[in-house]
Amino acid sequence: MKIQSLIRENDRLVPVEVELSFLPGLPQIQFLGLPDQVIKESIHRIKSAIRSQGFEFPKAQQVLVNLRPSHLKKSSRGLELAVALGLLWESEQIPKPTEDSVLVYGELSLNGEVFEPEDLVEDFESSKDLVWTGRSESSQASFPRVKLQELRDSQSPDFIPAVSRQYELRRPSFGLDLEFPERQAEVLRLVALGEHSLLLAGPSGSGKSTFAKSLLSLLQEPCATDMADILRNNKGFSNEKLNWRPLVLPHHSISPLGLIGGGVPLCRGEVSRAHKGVLVLDELLEFHPRAQEALREPMEESRIRLRRGRFVEEHPTETLVVATTNLCPCGDWVPQSKVVCGRSLRKCQSYAERLSGPLVDRFQVIFFTQKRESGRSTSGREILNSVEEARAFRRSLTHKDPRFLKVSGRWTWEELIRDLPSFYMNELFPKELASRRRDLATLRVARSYADLELSEKLEPRHVEKALKITFVPFEALKRLGG
Repeated sequence: MKIQSLIRENDRLVPVEVELSFLPGLPQIQFLGLPDQVIKESIHRIKSAIRSQGFEFPKAQQVLVNLRPSHLKKSSRGLELAVALGLLWESEQIPKPTEDSVLVYGELSLNGEVFEPEDLVEDFESSKDLVWTGRSESSQASFPRVKLQELRDSQSPDFIPAVSRQYELRRPSFGLDLEFPERQAEVLRLVALGEHSLLLAGPSGSGKSTFAKSLLSLLQEPCATDMADILRNNKGFSNEKLNWRPLVLPHHSISPLGLIGGGVPLCRGEVSRAHKGVLVLDELLEFHPRAQEALREPMEESRIRLRRGRFVEEHPTETLVVATTNLCPCGDWVPQSKVVCGRSLRKCQSYAERLSGPLVDRFQVIFFTQKRESGRSTSGREILNSVEEARAFRRSLTHKDPRFLKVSGRWTWEELIRDLPSFYMNELFPKELASRRRDLATLRVARSYADLELSEKLEPRHVEKALKITFVPFEALKRLGG
């Protein structure tokens, strides 16, 4: 019979095989396979729990516990239950399970009580193994397992069937009671619906940070799978209970490793922690140039691959990236505005040259804010209502068109051009667009415009509207940098 358990690899749990052997010698337990201090301390809890529960520790025999694979440094909170049960099974003090392979994970107290470790992955997949755990005050798990109250209960454990994990969701209220000018309200609808990456540029005090933080309240409610990913990616970063998508606001002094991840051992960065949520880069031009450039791949590919020596990890980064910045040292100048800047043209251009063209090209929407805007305003709740109406329209189309299962900000080129006539793509699409990436961003935003209008087909008028917030401001920034 094979006994498997779990060890901790950075912030996740991975399987490990536990092999036991009895040899003549002093009655003690020896761990092999690079155990850390946490595992070595479990020796005393295992011996005390076995004797407290009325069992006998093998006399004149030492117990060798080999942990495979042997080349990995191992740390685990729940390995001690696997060793204790393996020892009792091998010494025939209790009958072995009928399964060929079992997965055992649990903590022991000195008197033999069994507890479910807090770091147990809540959506751990176990298609062929039976998971043994202990008593738990946590909510229902999503995998089948047998539960023990005490070590002696291993002969008659309680079977817990697989159930769907229930998450308590609560939509944030920030921004819902605020009033937004119509220009900003339109962009909020687009970005919240399509989850388009957004660059906000404008004067100080024009509401860029408030705009960015308000997006979290407008995003789609996460499903159970999304919440499992969110909790896993944020485990160990904060003790705050998450009941919505994450909002991550790194300070501009953060290092490239802190932003995208790395180090030895490998740890995920802020862009991975914001997976399925919002990453706000306030004052983008104050971030280190290397940190800015490091965002290009995760924004493009929605994943980040990290390698340090022999360690390789890949993390998802389906993150809504929102960046804010001033374009001038005085903070008041924006393209196509009549504001008189107090700095020289050379100094303004020098400041604007910090903007990386390839990074700016990754932002699907570019929007210039203003301090004072005339016209009607729209409340955040009205914006949310219109976005929810568009989402309901999209859901009604998923049964006949699987494209609508994804937000429009993640549609591929082939999915987008399916509805557009070929002559429009060849003749009417601007020839001077900076890159194929700009073309793709324009079509994705156009798809969101179509959704807001409850239009099943993407039409030329939607593309023409999208050009005003994808191509026109991008060209203005290019001329500024030049």
